[in-house]
Amino acid sequence: MADLTLLEITAYALQILLIFIAIAIVLHKNNRTIIILIASFSLVVSALYVINNAPDVAIAEVAIGAAIIPLIYVISISRQREFIVLDRAMDDFIISDEEFTGYGYRLLKQFTDHYHLDLNICNDPMICQMEGPDQNVCERTNVDLIVSKDEKTGTYYLKGKESSLLMHKLEEMAADYSDIEVQTFKDVEFGE
Repeated sequence: MADLTLLEITAYALQILLIFIAIAIVLHKNNRTIIILIASFSLVVSALYVINNAPDVAIAEVAIGAAIIPLIYVISISRQREFIVLDRAMDDFIISDEEFTGYGYRLLKQFTDHYHLDLNICNDPMICQMEGPDQNVCERTNVDLIVSKDEKTGTYYLKGKESSLLMHKLEEMAADYSDIEVQTFKDVEFGE
């Protein structure tokens, strides 16, 4: 076996580091940390491009992968200021005695306060009566979460998009309640 040069050892170490960063990106739940990890991933990749004599590609990777893409993520996350909930249960889970005092409201308020979002509850009968699966209603009305109730079991279902990072935190927070279940669904594909 030939002796490895310092450059080759560095390249192998960076490749192993990429694997660990990629796993951390997938497993981590904090948005800010994920953005930092994505930028770090791009910086390590650009170092590998330099090692492999591709400095022009390395410059592009730093500019796009470590600067522009994380900036887009930061801007898009900071632009979401409102969390819209459609209350299809229409009982005292969210609104009790004409006020927002139900334990479902308290859970959702704690959740939105954690992310510094405004909670917007919609219980308009016209929207609540919309036909079709919750997934389609979510897409057509730009709602983030739909609350419904199974009358037989008394279980409340909080349904939202699988792609939303917020749903994972809501699932953690709702784990303490035996009668609340968080469900996710895939985004509707364009043209469906």
